[in-house]
This record gives sequence, structure tokens and C-alpha cells, in this order.
Amino acid sequence: MDLNSKIWRILIGLSIILLSLFPVYSLDVPSWTGPIKDSGEVLSEEQESELEKFLTDVNTNTGIQMAVLTIPSLEGTAIEDYSIKVARDWKLGQAETDSGALLVVAVEDRELRIEVGYGLEPSLTDAKCGLIIRNVITPHFRNGDYGTGITEGIKNMVGVATADESLVAASVANDDSGADKESMIVAGVFFCVFTGIVAAGITTSVKGGTKKGSSSGNRTIIMPTTTFSGSSISRSSSSSSSSSSFRSFSGGGGSFGGGGASGKW
Repeated sequence: MDLNSKIWRILIGLSIILLSLFPVYSLDVPSWTGPIKDSGEVLSEEQESELEKFLTDVNTNTGIQMAVLTIPSLEGTAIEDYSIKVARDWKLGQAETDSGALLVVAVEDRELRIEVGYGLEPSLTDAKCGLIIRNVITPHFRNGDYGTGITEGIKNMVGVATADESLVAASVANDDSGADKESMIVAGVFFCVFTGIVAAGITTSVKGGTKKGSSSGNRTIIMPTTTFSGSSISRSSSSSSSSSSFRSFSGGGGSFGGGGASGKW
């Protein structure tokens, strides 16, 4: 084997290694045209119109930006890779709150995923997303009723994210499968440890006394709150409420870190 052949083999090997280190997206991200992009053609005109109005109202009144994308096929791409690519490219959610979420449905692959922005992860947890997929969306999908599955799934996502119980199915709100319990146990353990550390720090501080020349003060933080009455949504905040429409979803600047859940039917 001559020197040139060896060099080419080495270069090809290095190229394969480098390509394996980065995810490859064989699917293009569709351009933003609104909160509903039904490339998989599973929604009726009426369903698409109603969902678009619903999500536009949610965005206007709460600043939470959710969108739906259906596609014919993933063409071999992992749905987790593709959905987060779409969410990041569309920049769902406000930059200050990362309040975005995306529902992706790959019809021929029979796969779906809920992608959640950083700001909604405390409420729209991985466990809750899994419940919405298993208990709300996929039962309708198995019957071929994609429109109802997507509509009810989105309503439950909004209901959980905004604490509007009127939008959340009982199978999502009252599930006792253990997923939420496990999260509560972990949170409880963390709280106990954290409380012990804080208590120890306070005790040490009291024993040591207050240093001369030190000063203390109180700082008040006003957080935005969202209140609901039935299906109506209102928002109060220390700043002016959001008045954006669905056309401003793209460019909102929300960030995503991979939170959410995937499923099949």
C-alpha cells in the first residue's frame, strides 16, 4: 500500500469519527407559518383553525407559546433530535421566560414527542408529558382520530402549564402510577438535606454574631402570576402583559434543553 492510500484511509477514518460526534438532521425544518404546521395532513381545516385560535389566545394572554408540527416521516432521524432542532429554530417561548413547547407527530413512523422549554419544565414535567402522550393522545391515534388526539393533547399541555384544571384530563391530573410520587420523594429528600444545611448555616451565623460594619436589607421580588376561572385566562404582572400574536412566536428567543417525552402508538 502506497503512502497516498494510507493517507486517504486515515482521512476517511477521521471523517467518520468526526461525523459520529455530531447529530445529523436529514430532515429540513419547515419555515414558520403559525402555531400549526400540518405537513402530515391529519387535521381538518376546522380543527386546524380552532387550534390556531386557541394557541394564539394562550400566547396573547399568558406569554406561553406552543406549536404543533405533523410530518409524514422522520426519514430515519431520531424524533428527539428533530423535535428539539425545530423548537430551537422556531425559538418558541419568550426569551425572558423560555415559555415554549412543541408537539411533533410523525405519522408514518407512528411516533410523537412533546418538547418543553426550560421555563415550563417545572410544571410540564417529563412525567406529565408522558401521561399526556399515553393517556390522552395515543388512544385517539390508535383509532385513527389524529385531530382529536392532537387537540386534546394540546389542551392538556396548556392546562398543566397554566394550572388550568378545566383543561386537564382526570387521567393526567390524578394519575397514581408512581412517576410523580418518585419525583416527590426525590424532591422531599433534597428539601430535607437543603433545610439541614441552611439550619446549620443559620446556627453558625448566630453564634458568630454580626460583623461590625455589615449591613442587611430586604429585597422584594414580584413574580408574574397567572390566574384562571374555568377556561378563561388572565394574567397579572409587575410588567405589562404580553400582547403578541402567533406571528411573533418565531423569534421569541425561548431556549430548550431536551425536556419532555416521546411515545409511539
